[in-house]
Amino acid sequence: MNINAIPQNEIFFSKVVELAADAILAINKDIKLIYLNKEAEKMFGYSQGEIIGRHLNILIPLEFRAVHDNHIRKFLEEDTVARLMNDRQNVEVKGLRKNGSQFFAEISILKIPGEEETILAAIIRDISHSKELENKLRDFAEHDALTGIMNRRVIEDTIKKDIERASRYNKPLSLLMMDIDYFKKVNDTFGHDVGDSVLKHLTDISKRNLREVDSFGRWGGEEFVVLLPEIDLNGARVVAEKLRTSIEKTPLKINENEKVSYTVSIGGVTFNQSMKSWETLFKLADDALYQAKEQGRNQVCMNTK
Repeated sequence: MNINAIPQNEIFFSKVVELAADAILAINKDIKLIYLNKEAEKMFGYSQGEIIGRHLNILIPLEFRAVHDNHIRKFLEEDTVARLMNDRQNVEVKGLRKNGSQFFAEISILKIPGEEETILAAIIRDISHSKELENKLRDFAEHDALTGIMNRRVIEDTIKKDIERASRYNKPLSLLMMDIDYFKKVNDTFGHDVGDSVLKHLTDISKRNLREVDSFGRWGGEEFVVLLPEIDLNGARVVAEKLRTSIEKTPLKINENEKVSYTVSIGGVTFNQSMKSWETLFKLADDALYQAKEQGRNQVCMNTK
């Protein structure tokens, strides 16, 4: 085959497009569909007869149509020949199937000059699986694997942001540190599986007693952190006592005849402008937690410094 003749061979290219593993479609300057290959029919659930001549929006979820339409028109007007649509910042790219389901898509578009008008060709790949994996990896990186709440790294980031906000707007911010009393004894008596269940049980109770704006995370082992935006020292004490009594009065049921009762010690502090860093705030709460343990556990101590 003469390689120089290939670009002129329309039959050759039409077969390549039809056999492509990716969906390929074309639109005119009015953003109306003029072609779909077999993979595009399969991906979107339409036959060519159903969709040719329709506006491209039929393949785009309603909430993205205005933004998508605007980007297509801008692309037609500029000198750029090709673009990966996923490069647009803060714009999610999704496709809409005939059955109403949506999928994450990677879309490359290019201009093809014609005798009468320039058309746009789009190469589309369903990336839902990789997007799902990406979300799982992000979730794993940001949440404690056992309890599903914030992990240590995210807690640190959240404390820093909340301190900055409290300082800027002169709003109260309180931090509680909560530790399960004699947790080693729970593990030694009932086993580590029950110990894990206790950690999840405490998580569920705590979440029910906190506001949506509060931040709750596992610092490590049997130690947890609670951030209370716009809550002063007295308010934080009330929240801490509520958590402590709720946990004390709600034992974990492990079978029909057996329950595990456990308690927590809580130390707390409220941010003030003299605290230079999140570590300072954290240490003062930790000191109060140590005091609660020294005084007999199953109690709340607040640091007034």
